[in-house]
Amino acid sequence: MTRKVLVCPVCKSTDVELDTGGVSGKYYCKSCGYIGSYVLEMTEGEYEEMLKMEEVEKRHDEKE
Repeated sequence: MTRKVLVCPVCKSTDVELDTGGVSGKYYCKSCGYIGSYVLEMTEGEYEEMLKMEEVEKRHDEKE
C-alpha cells in the first residue's frame, strides 16, 4: 500500500498533525503555524512531483 502524507496548503511542509488531538477537526502545521480544516493528502510520489514542479516554475519565473 502506498503511504499517504498530509501537506500544509500554505508552506507545503509535511510536518502536519491534528490540532488539539483531533477534537476540533482541524490540522496544525508545525513549520508555519497554519491551523485549518484543509490540508493536502497525497502519496509520497505525488508530493515529490509537486516539489519538483514548483522548483521548475520558480526557475522559469526567475528567467523572465
